Amino acid sequence: MGVADSFQSSSLLVKITLIVALVSNLLNWISFTTTSWATYSGPFGADSYTGLWRSCGTLGGCSQLDGSGSSRFIAIQAFGIFGFISLNVAVLLLVLYIFWGSCRGNAEVKLAAAILLFVSVVTWLIAVIVFGADFYKDVKNNYSDLDYSFGLAIVSLLLSLVCGILLVVDGNSSVGSK
Repeated sequence: MGVADSFQSSSLLVKITLIVALVSNLLNWISFTTTSWATYSGPFGADSYTGLWRSCGTLGGCSQLDGSGSSRFIAIQAFGIFGFISLNVAVLLLVLYIFWGSCRGNAEVKLAAAILLFVSVVTWLIAVIVFGADFYKDVKNNYSDLDYSFGLAIVSLLLSLVCGILLVVDGNSSVGSK
């Protein structure tokens, strides 16, 4: 059975879940790797952009944030890593569930994908909440704001939640049922 046949023989909810999960994973990758979780505007155009792994300025280059002294920021990074990896593995399992011979239609693979989607949601949510709380606690001026990577992390976790719910709602139907 080919790729197209495998996809066509999947239930509608599984097809929707795969498409939404791929979009969520793309947003997951962008938010995890970019330096635009927060923007700080300084005097004379000295803007700074902070992500999970580095902070870059328009005037001074970039500095690494991994291994920083802040235990809260290390927690943000750790939960971000768990969310990132969980979503990647969940998407892989979903692809295996739809397309790969021995995993095709296997309820345990589907359950594992759903569980990992929910793990991704919870861990990304913790990272986003702690980052947002720290940001607003530390910011004392009107020249700072949360940026697009922070927003993409939120959209990714919401889409992952939708995917997990769709897999649970799909229930016991398997690949091969329309």
